[in-house]
Amino acid sequence: MEGRIRPLAMNPLATALLGDQTRHTGLARSAYYRWFTDPAERLVYPEEDHPRHSRAQAARLRAALTAGSGDPRAALIVAELQERSPEFAHLWELQEVAQRYADSKTIVHPDLGRIDVDAQVLFTENRAQTLVVMTARPGTDSQGKLQLLSAIGHQQLTP
Repeated sequence: MEGRIRPLAMNPLATALLGDQTRHTGLARSAYYRWFTDPAERLVYPEEDHPRHSRAQAARLRAALTAGSGDPRAALIVAELQERSPEFAHLWELQEVAQRYADSKTIVHPDLGRIDVDAQVLFTENRAQTLVVMTARPGTDSQGKLQLLSAIGHQQLTP
């Protein structure tokens, strides 16, 4: 179920681009939860994209909750977010439901700046796990930045 967005593994380039998303514990393992409770989570995306991401996160969490897996964590995340995040509570009331299969987004890397990627989400048959594949369009500045990140890893470029 997509509601379980808890990274099990990341390749080195994903870690260099997004930071180590596998280090979180408890409810913070959920990207949905972190989006609405941890301001650092939003630093990865341009501020002008935050409203779109917020709305999509709430809609995808609703889709995960209604997927019928019986996993109580999605309901626990919803309950916690309704308590802790007025933004989430408002978006939850919209009752939007969405699944993500492909998306274009801009990632803000702390040293390299904006990197535009296309993201494709692949699901296992039972939708219990997803694989997110991010690529930059060939010949773009973003592709060059990803190539640089793949060469240097997650080393800090500035002191």
